[in-house]
Amino acid sequence: MAAVKGKIRRFVIDVNTYVTIFINQETEWLLQYIAKNRIEIFIDSHLLNELARVLEYPKIKRLLPLGPALYLNFVRIISTEVVASPFGVSSPDPMDDYLFDLALSTHAKLLVTGDKALLEWTNAPVETISLPSFKKMF
Repeated sequence: MAAVKGKIRRFVIDVNTYVTIFINQETEWLLQYIAKNRIEIFIDSHLLNELARVLEYPKIKRLLPLGPALYLNFVRIISTEVVASPFGVSSPDPMDDYLFDLALSTHAKLLVTGDKALLEWTNAPVETISLPSFKKMF
């Protein structure tokens, strides 16, 4: 597979989307998709802490074939960690404002999320798309 030429595309992936990818055992797909399409994924400490917390939920742990630490390390390896600046975004879900801070701080093109409120937010400062839409982009 030849890599796509051109500039690197910047994205932020929401915790709920990572969990979906992990449950569906699509980590290999994500890794290849990132490399093939010259995608850069951004994370920050807030996203990593949220992911660590969610991966410890008993309901989630039962659905995952590997331990939470391995999934956290996978996200660290495939991503660029930054310190996001606060932008004062007031999203429909205040607990997700950090995702927009991260996206705006890194000039990310899109936020990939499964959160319906974020997907339907018409005034979002960064475009939001679902995982199925992300899979069909390239």
